Amino acid sequence: MNNITLIGLSLASVVFLSLVHVLADMLRWKRDLPQKYWLSFADGISISYVFLGLLPKIVDGTAAFPETLGYATDILKHSPFLPLLIGLVAFYGMERLVERPIEAIGTHTEQQTTGLRVWIHLASYAFYKAVIGYLIVQMNNPVSLVIFVLSMAVHFLVVDYRMMAIHKGVYQRIGRWALTVAILVGWVVGATTVISPVLVTLLLSFLAGGIVLVVLEEEFSREHPSSFLAFAAAVIVYAVVQISI
Repeated sequence: MNNITLIGLSLASVVFLSLVHVLADMLRWKRDLPQKYWLSFADGISISYVFLGLLPKIVDGTAAFPETLGYATDILKHSPFLPLLIGLVAFYGMERLVERPIEAIGTHTEQQTTGLRVWIHLASYAFYKAVIGYLIVQMNNPVSLVIFVLSMAVHFLVVDYRMMAIHKGVYQRIGRWALTVAILVGWVVGATTVISPVLVTLLLSFLAGGIVLVVLEEEFSREHPSSFLAFAAAVIVYAVVQISI
């Protein structure tokens, strides 16, 4: 497959993913099927993709790091999941910042602080989406690209639900569109710049950490029920597809 065809396929993929947030509320099955089932199934797909799809790529990528990186090469070769851990901790810290009770004197200050946290949350997820758009350009295997796109589309539904639950008003008016634009911006940057394989591997690790945190927070949330059967079914389905391919 030539470069022009690959670029066209990646552009079509990123446009499809950018529409997920815009069209999420229009999906009829989301209203007809109890949320604990479709959310847990989506979480199962997402976590399966991390362990069966992303982690092998991260291991291969860190093993190929050039010696010119010096001591960092040794660290990452012996601890290939260090960026994943950093990504998980970074997203966890961001979530705690958003959810921490606000102690302020006066309504005006409290509203300002709340607004600041909303924008920090949206900016973090916008960066998260830009990374995904950036990584799509790097995929030169159509089958891998399709698997990645479908996995991310399902994961985006979970993110969309989460953002609606936390920032409904702001997310509906601005946030949803910001995330839609972010993934397109990430794709444009990836398509117009020379990408270092080292950077791609580090971004994959960061993305994996963010996915793991989002999935675990949703599955163990006390605010809504989850379904282990739906989660396990998704893991089995994804594992069968991955092994078959």
